[in-house]
Amino acid sequence: MRKRLSTILVLAGSAALVWCATVWTGAALFEKYQARQWNPPAAATVPVSRAARAAPVPLAPPKLHDVIAWIEIPRLSISTAVLEGDDDVALDLGAGHIPGTALPSAAGNIGIAAHRDSFFRSLGGIEPNDRIRLRTQNGDWDYTVESTRIVKPSEVGVLANSSQPELTLVTCYPFHYVGAAPLRFIVRARRALLMNAENTP
Repeated sequence: MRKRLSTILVLAGSAALVWCATVWTGAALFEKYQARQWNPPAAATVPVSRAARAAPVPLAPPKLHDVIAWIEIPRLSISTAVLEGDDDVALDLGAGHIPGTALPSAAGNIGIAAHRDSFFRSLGGIEPNDRIRLRTQNGDWDYTVESTRIVKPSEVGVLANSSQPELTLVTCYPFHYVGAAPLRFIVRARRALLMNAENTP
């Protein structure tokens, strides 16, 4: 009996060590992946009106799963990488840029999605006038939340392009639904007048 108990304890301990090593390795690989893909730039203080007139820095089209931006919603403590694509791999690592929508820092409607039970877990608490920041290789861009709405998955018009620089966040709804959620929670925001306005004299 003692021998059997010892064997069980040894096996349980080995399993725990393997699990810890796997978690640590996964986190380390993700950090290396982020560093290799893109390092967030220092905060910029250029007014958007000037930046809009200046020629944007030419960037190669992103490849699937490239880190193309960093999204921050300070009041909700949301801070995560934005990867190109909205498949399972991208959404397991961070938020995903929805293909076919404008790229971060470009004019148009930028679509970003993330899981309601991971990186967008607190998104349900967002309110009008909250600030959202996208950090990109072209600089930092602030957006002001204008509205939220709940739609069916088939209502893809929320991602329609716009002549104005806008940001649309998408996650499943209800937030505490068990299983595949039947609806989508949509946040619409518009680019603020100043990039990093709080740092601008």
